Amino acid sequence: MSSPIAITHGPALVGIFLACILYGIMLLQCFGFWTHFSKDRMWLKCYVGLLLLVDTLSTIFAMWWIYNLLVNNFANLNAFANADWLLAADPALVGITGTCCQLFFAWRIKVLTGKWWLTSIVTALSIISGLAAIGSGIAVSWVVKLAEFDKFQSVGCLWLATTAAVDILITAIMTLNLNQRRTGFRATDKLLNKIVRATVANGLLTTVFAVVELSLYVGKPETGLHIGFSFVLPKLYCNSVLSSLNARKSGTPSSTDNTSSHISGVHSLLPGDIRLDRIHSSSL
Repeated sequence: MSSPIAITHGPALVGIFLACILYGIMLLQCFGFWTHFSKDRMWLKCYVGLLLLVDTLSTIFAMWWIYNLLVNNFANLNAFANADWLLAADPALVGITGTCCQLFFAWRIKVLTGKWWLTSIVTALSIISGLAAIGSGIAVSWVVKLAEFDKFQSVGCLWLATTAAVDILITAIMTLNLNQRRTGFRATDKLLNKIVRATVANGLLTTVFAVVELSLYVGKPETGLHIGFSFVLPKLYCNSVLSSLNARKSGTPSSTDNTSSHISGVHSLLPGDIRLDRIHSSSL
């Protein structure tokens, strides 16, 4: 029979393992971005640096927390029953990371659609999600006992529900908009298909993790099973943004059998920044 500690902290340990792996992938993606896109706008490079900084802090705090429990407090059951400032920092950092990434995609929606009202909805929900996540972190530092985490369940549910809602909204808007931009030219449509697949995959992954974490938090908040997903979620957000940026390296259409397409509207933004009125196609 599994011990109570294994049930509550086992998933957290596994989540930290996965988070460290994803952090390594994040480092590789950052290196690729700064290597291949050194001429990108300064604000974009600073933005990636900010994501890396927050993601690094999140990883350090997670490893510090689990080390403190398993090594410094070995056999100290009281330490396993209570949260500390390291654990309280996790939802706040998740919220900051998630909001930064979702705001990036909100800007991407503005570039793609030109509709401020869509961008405003995504931005507002994203900020609400981030504030609720920070509020959850503050609540953890106040409540302390894992068995009493249901006391601030409404704040946690607001955080995770709005997170999932924003991810679904971003995925739906971008997918529908990109599908409407098909031109019939093989090279251009191939690029659009690639962007749509990446958008759906990234949005689906973060949505699933947020929904599962929400379900575990609502179903069994006292067990702490949801904590493992919380460690992984910010890594998924960071990697989704970096994969979107780095996809430009191979995202420019090449000549095909019957069509040659030159995309001049991609600039230094991301593969989704495609304005079809600036795509010039000519038959060979």
